Amino acid sequence: MTVHDFISLMGTKSTDPAISRLFETYGLGKPPKSVNANQGSKGFKDKPNNLSFTFRFDITNDRFYPPVSPKKDDYNFDGHLSSIVLYSEDRKRTPDPKPAAFWDGFIHPAATYGDCQAFFSTGNNERNIFRKPVSEVAELMVWMSQDLSRITDMELRLKEDREIFSHYDFNQTSPLNTIKQAYPLLVKWLFDHRYLLLPEDAYRETLSVDHAVLLDFTTRYLKDHIWDTQVIDDPELISFLFNIARSSNITLPGGEKINIFIRTLYIEVAGKTAQRQELYDNSSMDEVDALERSIWLEEAQCRSFLQMLSDTFTLFKQRVPEKRY
Repeated sequence: MTVHDFISLMGTKSTDPAISRLFETYGLGKPPKSVNANQGSKGFKDKPNNLSFTFRFDITNDRFYPPVSPKKDDYNFDGHLSSIVLYSEDRKRTPDPKPAAFWDGFIHPAATYGDCQAFFSTGNNERNIFRKPVSEVAELMVWMSQDLSRITDMELRLKEDREIFSHYDFNQTSPLNTIKQAYPLLVKWLFDHRYLLLPEDAYRETLSVDHAVLLDFTTRYLKDHIWDTQVIDDPELISFLFNIARSSNITLPGGEKINIFIRTLYIEVAGKTAQRQELYDNSSMDEVDALERSIWLEEAQCRSFLQMLSDTFTLFKQRVPEKRY
């Protein structure tokens, strides 16, 4: 096999016959039938050839998303070949053991900095890190030493976007999603401010705060997720979305700290903050979750929630600067 064969295998399901042939060729044993939620990934190494292969299920690329659970147990998922480390320098700087034919017509571990500059001329590169698409779904990453004297690592990986809100946030049957109304309303807020990268036909639609309408819109145009590539190229907006997706605090110029977690904002608009805190302090998390599931905003409250998102974004832009995602 050659590096070009490897490129063609990127994204292939672990149960595909082509993966079985790959494992037989490199003596890797049996490929995984699935990858479970606890594992996250499964890796296999071929030390004699300085190769390693990784299979994952939670891949933020619409070709492989959302993850598929063959048994519908939401625990075991189809695994896809997500990474192949083509070369990794060891302490002895052992020369790459693969035959020259493996690299034919491709960049190779003995390449110089000048070779990399020529090969990656159209890529998105940093001083000692090179990146280049090599197929519709895969890209090549190459790392050089700090003095740019040699290649230290080479990897094929699937192209992925950064996930801000996942399909789980829009899953209406998941018991873990206790604020089912909040995330579609966030889509409405993004839509109203034209923060979403959508065709003009989509923006001609009239989008109300009706829950079913918002879910339908999210499925048709966003595939039930919000990734960084689906919103406009505004670092402040993207950072804001990442922050409200988790329990984040910001510090205002006067020193006041406020929590901007979307859950916190949603519960505040519903007028249930004190009740939730009381349950959190004195009862079980089951009761806290039950309270959150019971909250359903009326239309006027939905409008208030949308305004709160706007007000919070304004405060976010005034915050004392911290680490940006």
